[in-house]
Amino acid sequence: MDQVFLSDTELYFTTPDKIAKQDVVIVGEEVKHISQVMRNSIGDEIFVTDGTGKIFRTSIKHISKGECIAGIIQIFEYSDPLMDFVVCIPRLKNNDKLELALEKCVELGITNILVFQSSRCIGRGSKIERWNKISIGAIKQSLRSFLPTIEFLDKFENFNNLSGIKIIFDQSGDILFKDYLSSNSNDNINADNKKKYLIFGPEGGLSEDEINLVKNKKVLKLNNNRLRSETAVINAASILSHYFTEVQ
Repeated sequence: MDQVFLSDTELYFTTPDKIAKQDVVIVGEEVKHISQVMRNSIGDEIFVTDGTGKIFRTSIKHISKGECIAGIIQIFEYSDPLMDFVVCIPRLKNNDKLELALEKCVELGITNILVFQSSRCIGRGSKIERWNKISIGAIKQSLRSFLPTIEFLDKFENFNNLSGIKIIFDQSGDILFKDYLSSNSNDNINADNKKKYLIFGPEGGLSEDEINLVKNKKVLKLNNNRLRSETAVINAASILSHYFTEVQ
């Protein structure tokens, strides 16, 4: 269903366990935004997503300092054309750049994100809670109905434990990603129910040993120019989003 109806309104988030048969319950900071920032009150209509592909058109029935209850008027359900794709972002040294890449992926409709460590990753550690918070903000900003799944892979070799196709982006690739998507040679890219992992190198790229280590892979070139890691991630997400939501 087209989301153009939402273009001039706010979208709020609540968790699936707060959705009842007739009502939506919103708690926490979202309530403050509804009542104090947007100045909504009883009887006003608001749109809410639970991050599972649904957007609820609702009318506020009750609002207090920490809770808002809204009656469901209409439910819009959406499909996820990118559900089989996993964008794999290296654990960059600069947290701002990593978070920018993650945020823009979400805005572009990516619904599976994996942050990973590799030998040349300078940044360390998982910040899943913070990354999830950024994702919630991004789906609200871009009017998306799917909250991405975000995971952390602490060892690069564990990619071989993941079932699916691995697409590694490297300047040594012999075909551009956009050409691969539109060519007849992409026999696996459209395979249903098979995960496709889009793997990007960190600052300094993936090592030759790491590239050779990955099984069931295809090495592609994203661009004829050399891009920063975060730029490459956003560029690929944009190409993917365009191809699967507009071209097909």
